Parts: sequence; C-alpha cells; structure tokens
Amino acid sequence: MPKNVSQRVYRIIAQECGVKPKSITGKTLFMSNPNFSYFDVVAALYTLQHKLHVSLPESDYGKYATVGSLTRNIIGQLKKQK
Repeated sequence: MPKNVSQRVYRIIAQECGVKPKSITGKTLFMSNPNFSYFDVVAALYTLQHKLHVSLPESDYGKYATVGSLTRNIIGQLKKQK
C-alpha cells in the first residue's frame, strides 16, 4: 500500500503544482518550494483530502516540510482507517 499511496500523492502534487511527476520525490520541499505557489499547494492538499479520504487541516500545513513528510502522514491516516 505505501508505494501505491506515495505514487498517487506524487502524481496529485505534480498535477496541481504544474510540474512533471518524475520531479516529485519524498525529499522534494513542499511548503517552501520556490516552484510551487501557495495556492497550488493548498489546491494539492485539498485534492489529496478528497481523493484519499484523509484529513489535512490548514493548521497542520507547516508540518509538511517535504512531500515525504506529507506522504507519511497520509499513509498513517489510511492505516488507522483499516
């Protein structure tokens, strides 16, 4: 499950932020990435919430320094749902 989830997260972020999917890795900076506008990031988080059925409150956005930290959060939530 984690690899599949990671790939979906990367794809959604790439699509919402207008970058190539191959440019997204777990080490990609997320909230402070100069290639992503704040609005693109918010759109990506909103899309992730709805497509993956997880909760990503705006108050937690600062916790996602990298795409990997965001992905780990999402995977943890999905595991708890089972």
